[in-house]
Amino acid sequence: MLANKVSVINQLNDNYSYILFDKNNACIIDPAESLPILEYVKKNNLIIRDIFITHHHRDHTSGVEGILNFFPHVAIHSPSSHIKNTRYILRDNEEINSCVNSFKILSTPGHTTDHIIYYDEFNKLLFSGDTLFRLGCGRVFEGTLQQMYNSLQKINQLNDEIIVYCGHEYTLNNLSFLESILQNKELLNEARVKIEDELHLFNKTVPFSLKEEKIYNLFLNQNSNLGKKTKEKLNLTDFELFKFLRHQKDIF
Repeated sequence: MLANKVSVINQLNDNYSYILFDKNNACIIDPAESLPILEYVKKNNLIIRDIFITHHHRDHTSGVEGILNFFPHVAIHSPSSHIKNTRYILRDNEEINSCVNSFKILSTPGHTTDHIIYYDEFNKLLFSGDTLFRLGCGRVFEGTLQQMYNSLQKINQLNDEIIVYCGHEYTLNNLSFLESILQNKELLNEARVKIEDELHLFNKTVPFSLKEEKIYNLFLNQNSNLGKKTKEKLNLTDFELFKFLRHQKDIF
């Protein structure tokens, strides 16, 4: 299974890029810095064949040119021709084969209007970019709150067994925010213990389980037990709760 062949590469201050590999073939998700990626592939005798971009922000694309200097024939896949060096433009619900696996493309506008995520149904992997974070979601910069809500509902409907790889390490901040909203830290005690253990052992909180996100992430699922309690307390609908949370997180 490919799940054992996904490497998390730290980028910039809190970004993640991912290397998926099989034998000596590799594809890259959202390269922000080329050097750590090139060092990894050289050490492991890998050849980069594909790069996949979730959206046009520079902290997800700025490593592309450095990689092309060493692997000039890499195929760049992205949601927009405006993303430099794009060879293949990807559309919602499209199925595409990389050099190591297959992805289904899901359009998830909100953070940006062009945002897409990469879903490997066979290996139960999801590369969510800046749409879904652990215990949070991306800021709504270009799209609308309704678009972001709809995009998260697409993810909420996916298989519980999926393992998620997101674009940033924002987990502790997201956890602190939810604790402040709930005003009862005990409701998130189990999540905090697990997250702090992961940070202590691995210095990161990715990848993570979509099943657990559906329990704790109120941006993603407003119909969990936690979501129902919160809606009742605040007298809000599903979308109203999402909108309230996003506005409050923006000023947290």
